[in-house]
Amino acid sequence: MKFLKWFFGILFVLIIAVITAGYVFLRNFDLNEYKDYAEKIVYEQTGRKLSINGNAELGISLVPTLIINDITFANPSWAKNPQMAKVASLELRFSILPLLSKQIVINKALLNNPQIFLETNKKGQNSWDFEKIKPVVSNNNGWLIKNANASENSNVLEMFSDIVAKEVAIKSGDFNYFKHSDDSLMTLKIKNLDFSTEGMNSPMNVSWDIIFNEMDISGKGVLGSISALFSATGEYPIKLDVKALGIKALVDAKIKNILNDKLSATFSYNVYNAAGNMNIPETTLIGSGNATLKKVALNVDKLEIVNNIIKGKINADISKSIPYAEADLSSDLLDLTSFNRSKPTALNFEIIKSAHASSLVPNEMIPFDLLKIANGKASLSINKLIVNSDIALDNVVMSVNLSNGLLNLSKLDFNIGSGSASMTAVVNAANKSLVAEGTTKNILLTELHEEFKIDGSYDFGFTSGGGTQTSFNLNGHGSTYRSLVDSLSGQIIAIVEPAEIQTGHFKFMTSNFLKQLAEILKIKAEGKENISLKCAVVRADLKDGVINFPKGIVVNSDKLDLVGDGSLVLKNDKLDVRVNAYRSGVTDMSIMQALSNLIKIKGTIQDPKIAIDKDGTIKTIAGIAMTGGALNGAQLLLDKDTAPCYTALKGTIYSDKFEKPSVASSATQGVYQGASQAVNSGIDRVKSSTKDITDKAKNLLNNILK
Repeated sequence: MKFLKWFFGILFVLIIAVITAGYVFLRNFDLNEYKDYAEKIVYEQTGRKLSINGNAELGISLVPTLIINDITFANPSWAKNPQMAKVASLELRFSILPLLSKQIVINKALLNNPQIFLETNKKGQNSWDFEKIKPVVSNNNGWLIKNANASENSNVLEMFSDIVAKEVAIKSGDFNYFKHSDDSLMTLKIKNLDFSTEGMNSPMNVSWDIIFNEMDISGKGVLGSISALFSATGEYPIKLDVKALGIKALVDAKIKNILNDKLSATFSYNVYNAAGNMNIPETTLIGSGNATLKKVALNVDKLEIVNNIIKGKINADISKSIPYAEADLSSDLLDLTSFNRSKPTALNFEIIKSAHASSLVPNEMIPFDLLKIANGKASLSINKLIVNSDIALDNVVMSVNLSNGLLNLSKLDFNIGSGSASMTAVVNAANKSLVAEGTTKNILLTELHEEFKIDGSYDFGFTSGGGTQTSFNLNGHGSTYRSLVDSLSGQIIAIVEPAEIQTGHFKFMTSNFLKQLAEILKIKAEGKENISLKCAVVRADLKDGVINFPKGIVVNSDKLDLVGDGSLVLKNDKLDVRVNAYRSGVTDMSIMQALSNLIKIKGTIQDPKIAIDKDGTIKTIAGIAMTGGALNGAQLLLDKDTAPCYTALKGTIYSDKFEKPSVASSATQGVYQGASQAVNSGIDRVKSSTKDITDKAKNLLNNILK
């Protein structure tokens, strides 16, 4: 608003000054004779020098036109730019009939290539603050001096009450504002700017096509009269229809004290963005507000984004070097799937196929500098947030603070799947870092997503139980998204509590890799089998972009025990995870079947491969060989942990979540582990001699050791 006040104020002073000179020239015919008079009056009224450097020409035609070339108006002596205004030429086109009665009616005033330079020095002085030198002395030798004989306190508008400028236009102009305290420069380029009115007391129509800070802005509107603009009392009305960046806005405002530092305004607004513009969906913003030169307060009556409605209030303090804003917004329903129907946000269970590992993270700069352009805080509450057709969050509450480049997500709480979640995060622009942590509690998988519910007799799902808990804490740093991911450290833990599971058709298992893995682990993708799950755990320890699973992938049930151990390197996405799966009833299995459960997952996130775990296979065969080739549970379970979930969670906040192995189990496990160590020392002997191993194992071992 202050910007507009300066612009219009200087513009009208300039126009009035040159119109005065034009009026005198036209009345006395010897146009150039009166340049000195005009310059003297402007100096005595403003303390600044007006220079009409070029000749004044009168075009005699059907439309009398006065052309004044090369006009300048001085800045104060302390200003960086010596001129406040420059005008290449001014054209005044007059109505013929009013001239017969010695009345001046200007049909159009055209300013070609005006350049305006405003400045504020370090002491806070403005270049547009004027000071009269002395009142003009009466002189009967000319019309200009006679009519300019006014007291010091006379209203400048009285001097021009008989002048009617019906239209004022600017072509190819520049407006610049330089602030010495921080060396900031604001630039406005004018392609076209047009004012029209029927008189000093009539409303003005305005249209414009400008570039403000490299942003194209065009529009039209109706303003109050010229006399009301310079009046010290009353409200100045403005109605504008604006278009910028493809966004349309209607503004209806009433402004008080438009030309002084007590400026204030009340307004209503209606903003519309068409679907697809700026890659966002159809959006409408309707509300009202009030503003001064220091503060702005907005009432958001309705922010509608594809039938999603947000309401609230926004307050901003724009008087500071870094603006400060506060926002309090709320919504009854927010459906993310409606924002972009061509790119649904539905959860994709093709984990490997769709996973975005670090090599897929763009190596683009993170815009940390955006965190430095403003300070403030915001709160958002949403009664229901629909993520996709299967997942919805309830009672979402978020609080964010931004201060000097430090973004603090102090609260993000919500309910999901009959449970709750709580998260926080801090982004620091100074050291380009991220810290985030969070937990979830009592989330039921069957309430989390439809895929975990049983739809048919041969469908996979949970018949009971399936409560989950998760936690994560992550930190990283980097100037690009990729470097940030590659530097991540912290821990991620997910726990599934006891549940009854029905195996069967996996609706989400469309990846060939997942099908192959399920087949090797003898998980029935078709058919039906009931499993009692004791617990399941995923523990991922991150250090400088490397994820380790310290026996941290666990499924512990009555029919299948699975333990995964290995790593994932985010810098190159390399997977190296060993998976040991133990089925009940192993005595009925052949050696080949037993060995098939000792596998490794290699390759990358984008292209995982299943391979034989050579070390584990050798160890198992060696154990069989050392017992004379017998195949039973003891030999096959040499490395089996009787409390794998407890082991996976050692040293975490969930250390006491599951019971330790019993004394008897611990002793048995110790025997197994001792036997495992003995087997390790005996592997070399096995490599050279396989005479005690069954023929099937011998052939397999020979193939592995090649």
